[in-house]
Amino acid sequence: MTETPKDPPKPDWALTNRERKARTARAEGGKPPRRRWPWVVLGLALLAAAGAYGLRQGLIELPAQEMAATPDPEDQPPAPEAAPDTVMQLLPRELTEVERMTLQDTVRITGSLSPANHLGIPAEVSGRVDEVLKRPGDAADEGEVLVRIDIETLRNQLEQSRATADATRAQLEFARSQLERTESLVDRGIAASSTLDSNVANVQQLQSNLAALERQVATAEQALDKATITAPFSGMISQRNVDPGTYVAPGTALMTLVDITSLELEGAVPVLYAPRIRTGQTVTITVEGLGAQSFSGTVERIAPVAATGTRMLPIYATFGNDDGTLRGGMFASGRLVLGEKADAIGIPRDALREDDEGRFVLRIEGDRVERQPVTVARMWDRGRMVEISEGLDPGDTIVSAPLERLHDGMQIAVVGG
Repeated sequence: MTETPKDPPKPDWALTNRERKARTARAEGGKPPRRRWPWVVLGLALLAAAGAYGLRQGLIELPAQEMAATPDPEDQPPAPEAAPDTVMQLLPRELTEVERMTLQDTVRITGSLSPANHLGIPAEVSGRVDEVLKRPGDAADEGEVLVRIDIETLRNQLEQSRATADATRAQLEFARSQLERTESLVDRGIAASSTLDSNVANVQQLQSNLAALERQVATAEQALDKATITAPFSGMISQRNVDPGTYVAPGTALMTLVDITSLELEGAVPVLYAPRIRTGQTVTITVEGLGAQSFSGTVERIAPVAATGTRMLPIYATFGNDDGTLRGGMFASGRLVLGEKADAIGIPRDALREDDEGRFVLRIEGDRVERQPVTVARMWDRGRMVEISEGLDPGDTIVSAPLERLHDGMQIAVVGG
């Protein structure tokens, strides 16, 4: 049988200490040293097993520090309880109490206010201004004197016209008496008919002259009256154009009188709303400088066509102003009411929610919110308000803010005043 070749012996430099000792012992004819570490490991394992057995049987007591470090299962803290429900905090402004109200469809309108009744007062006669009795901002009653123009010249013209008319009237009376005598003579054949014709023509001429002179007298009287300018209606003076001593001619502007007890708003709205606009509709405005104070008026006139290039339709609305709060020239903005419904239940658009089951709101029940299905009748105020026909009653409180994390059955707490 062939012997398996043995590996060549290791060189001295590659031998470990144990291998060197074993080679030396074989060379001397002795036995190589035996390994002791397996017996050490076995002994330690037996000691560990014996100690564990003694601890279990109570044969060995641990020091106090080690006992304190070993936890007692009975002394362990109880397991934590399940976390409570999440509570969402809501502010009062995020809630709305349901109530009956008047719902409206509106369109925005802007414009400037101007007096509904204003008049530039001109001179109607020529002359020098004697008196100007009012200044801008003064009130004037109907019939009160505003301006006086020099009447001396006008009075002289009137007296001259009257004198001329009186003279012509006397000549006419004399011509008529002559005509009567001539007619008597012609009837008796004493006077020629040509003389009668001459007298008739003279009477007719004098009658025409007298009529013209009487018209001149009337004109002079009117001129004399017009030299004293009075207020045609009650109002306030907004502008004064002349001072005493100014020479004026017919048509010269003297002053401007306005009545601010009624103001007119010339506004504009998109022409697409034209089919829904009617005279008499309500307009509510606020005015710059007067804060949140609102004023209500009515549509009086509607332009037939939109303004060129703007597609905006001019609207004219009047506003009462008996207390004089409003002034001409103020800029106003507000809403024109196109339609309305009284005694309806309306909620903000953000309060309405929708899922696969339909439309609903979150109603407050105690300290929780619950899903409340609702039926929507229609939208109002350009989609900002929703009319509810079924599902809500006056007095219900609902969530009106778009809180996406809030859902049915969730616990809530209202915080803040």
